[in-house]
Amino acid sequence: MLIKFYKYGLLFLAFAAILSSCSVSKRFASDGRSLGNSAREGRAARPAPSQPPVEITTIKPQAPLNAQQQKIISEASEWLGTPYLWGGNTKKGVDCSGFVKNIYGEIGISLPRTAQQQYNYAQKISDSERVAGDLLFYQRGNKISHVAIYIGNDEIIHSASGKGVVRQSIANSYLQSIYVGAGRILTK
Repeated sequence: MLIKFYKYGLLFLAFAAILSSCSVSKRFASDGRSLGNSAREGRAARPAPSQPPVEITTIKPQAPLNAQQQKIISEASEWLGTPYLWGGNTKKGVDCSGFVKNIYGEIGISLPRTAQQQYNYAQKISDSERVAGDLLFYQRGNKISHVAIYIGNDEIIHSASGKGVVRQSIANSYLQSIYVGAGRILTK
């Protein structure tokens, strides 16, 4: 009787081990990303690299850039990594409108200082008309509070609080939630 119990007990344990090794136990991070299946992989699950969700979009062909647009993108790229500083106007620290004012100043165009003033100064255009060098404006509350330089292919360069001067997709959900519209400073 004991041998029979032992034999069936071993079979039960073996069966349970087989079932547990085949189970699917995906783990998810707090943002919903799958962290893999640790049982199937035979090792502790590692978090997947942080990547934005895949969004299927149509890439608009970009028109050839004129000399002013090339200069703006080139100058703006040289500021990448500059820390954000509210009221700042140098490569030691710059805010969004100071950044835009400096970049346009490099091509001989004098702009007003604040994002709201730059919004008032710019010729309003539709999103379908945007080209490299145009400005994108953002609003928190009842006034324009942020400005960025559109560089084409649905990307901007801007001085973001907490990040400094960065290149970023306009598909960012936060930016989309505060987006107001586009404005043009350059003439075609």
